[in-house]
Amino acid sequence: MENKLREIFKLSSFRDGQEEIIQSVMDGKDVLGIMPTGGGKSLCYQYPAVVNDGMTIVISPLIALMKDQVDSLLARNIRAEFINSSQSWEEVKAVIDRMKKKEIDLLYVAPERLSQVGFTTMFRNNNMDVSFVAVDEAHCVSSWGHDFRPEYMNIRYFIENMGDSRPVVGAFTATATTEVREDIVKNLNLNTPQVFVRGFDRPNLHFSALQMKDKDRDAQALKIVKKSQGSGIVYVLTRKKAEATAKLLNQNGINAIAYHAGLNSDKRTKVQQDFMDNKYKVIVATVAFGMGVNKADIRFVVHLGMPGSLENYYQEAGRAGRDGEKASCVLLSSPKDYGLQSFFIQKGKDEMYEQGKSSGEVNEIVNIKYDKIKKIREYVENESCRRKTILNYFSDPDLDKYSDKCDNCDICLDESKNTERDMFFDKMGQEMQEKELLNRSHDLLDDEDEVVAPVNVTDTIRQTIDLFDEGLSIQKIAKVRELGATTIQGHLARYYASGGDLDIDSIVSKKEQSQVLLAMSKVKDYHYLRPIKEQLPSSIGYEKIKMVIAKIKRINI
Repeated sequence: MENKLREIFKLSSFRDGQEEIIQSVMDGKDVLGIMPTGGGKSLCYQYPAVVNDGMTIVISPLIALMKDQVDSLLARNIRAEFINSSQSWEEVKAVIDRMKKKEIDLLYVAPERLSQVGFTTMFRNNNMDVSFVAVDEAHCVSSWGHDFRPEYMNIRYFIENMGDSRPVVGAFTATATTEVREDIVKNLNLNTPQVFVRGFDRPNLHFSALQMKDKDRDAQALKIVKKSQGSGIVYVLTRKKAEATAKLLNQNGINAIAYHAGLNSDKRTKVQQDFMDNKYKVIVATVAFGMGVNKADIRFVVHLGMPGSLENYYQEAGRAGRDGEKASCVLLSSPKDYGLQSFFIQKGKDEMYEQGKSSGEVNEIVNIKYDKIKKIREYVENESCRRKTILNYFSDPDLDKYSDKCDNCDICLDESKNTERDMFFDKMGQEMQEKELLNRSHDLLDDEDEVVAPVNVTDTIRQTIDLFDEGLSIQKIAKVRELGATTIQGHLARYYASGGDLDIDSIVSKKEQSQVLLAMSKVKDYHYLRPIKEQLPSSIGYEKIKMVIAKIKRINI
């Protein structure tokens, strides 16, 4: 296999997972391949198309990408073509004539084409000898997916219409939760598929999330873009915001341009190509941009607004750093984002009814979408490793191999860099050694002479504090706010550390505080939380450690 790989595709070796998937396809088995963005999904259907007899059909929504991939294949002397809405009837007919003559090995088509009766019956009546059907962006067939497309539901019937000559079927996507995977298998009617899930981790990407008032976000985005090297994408939620943000960046000396669905097709194509050719440093885009964009050297992706799901976010953020070099992914959210996403969901209900869905189906999809908003909201507001939160969401097969601290997200780096939020050691200092700390532990636990810092917290933390002041438990607050208990504990820790009036003893018992102090005395470097955590029972998490450290910070030692 590697001889063909070098000879035809000019590649020295397969990437992780590619060879196993390709071998399964060549053995006649259906496959479901979940591979990270930039993981080499396209080779998994291009290689069998070249080596096997018969024609391979690739079903893809990425019309902008079809021509690029076909041109690349033709340059390697691979007989490839595409059919989509950008072509005239004469161009489509010429491709069909070549298919009938068996002069095409690999055909790209958009899913909308499969709803045309004449197109589908042609394959059955003219013995097109289709050996493999590859479904790209397969999550689009799932109502659980972040980009459900009704036209994808036609794929199953297109395949079944081929009768006894049913080809091997492969489904490929970069972002699929367990529920989405099950939906893909069911809705495409895959035949006992071999499922390959490759790790979702992108170790070269740094993740961070900031919550702020809407009026402050533009200035923060401008600051990020100014200090960032290379080209980048700024994602926004509306067309109006795309134009306004591009204008702001240009007014501040940054070469930027807007991209959204309000531009005509020719304009969008030109904007995308100009960005690819580095004529602009930044493209400010709605979600209309990105699928199929193959620009490897994007150094930063900024979300100026919260996407509708973690799938959306990870796919869009994943445009960065495809060359393997370091890149930054920043999510800037505000409370109004939740209302805007809710508006999008409610607006989508009318479209679903127009498509003929029942009230039950519509309500199910709406509930799924609200659940996804809840998950990305937790990602934004939680106090645990961003990377592990993402990997856990996608049920990464290697999840157990990752620690709770990745050293490449804002949460984890704050824990290891003596920042105000996570370390609070500016008053205690590195000079407090084991004996002194242990000798003073009793005083630290009982001292009420505190140095209180000004309270300055986000709106979401304030909501948590208000509920806590009403007497609600952490578990109850988590339920009311639809957040994790550890997220609520993190809010309380941050509030207390910033000078808030909070009864810490009601959250962290005196015994637990003593245990934390003892653990601190056993580590050499107080600027790292993980060594402290390793000395403690599992019942004492990072949030409780932070509270004890916050108490030390507030006491006038």
